[in-house]
Order: sequence, then structure tokens, then C-alpha cells
Amino acid sequence: MILILASIFSLFALVYALIAGAVLYHLWHYTLPGWTAARFVVPTFLVISTFFFILAAYFLFSTSAG
Repeated sequence: MILILASIFSLFALVYALIAGAVLYHLWHYTLPGWTAARFVVPTFLVISTFFFILAAYFLFSTSAG
């Protein structure tokens, strides 16, 4: 069962990473020249997203271990 859950979680993480990467790429490259918020938004999003990914992985594997 854990292999099925890990596979689904990995697939979800891959799809999320592709979509988030595309959004961040376009945000970083196609912003207005004077708009400096992209320098703040992109790293903030990456930090928060990484935190929630680690939290989700922890809860997934801690609940399925029992």
C-alpha cells in the first residue's frame, strides 16, 4: 500500500513542480522592468512550497507507517 501512496504522491509532486516551474519562469522573465516584486515573490514561493511539500511527505509517510 505504501508503494501505491508513494507513487501517487510522487506523480502529484512532479505535476506540481512542472506547473509551478512554468509559472515562476514566466513570472521571472515576463514582468515589467520596474516591477521588483518578482525578486521577492519567487524565493518566498519556493521556500513556502518546499516547507509544505516536506510537511505533506512527513504526514503521508507517518500515517501510512502505522
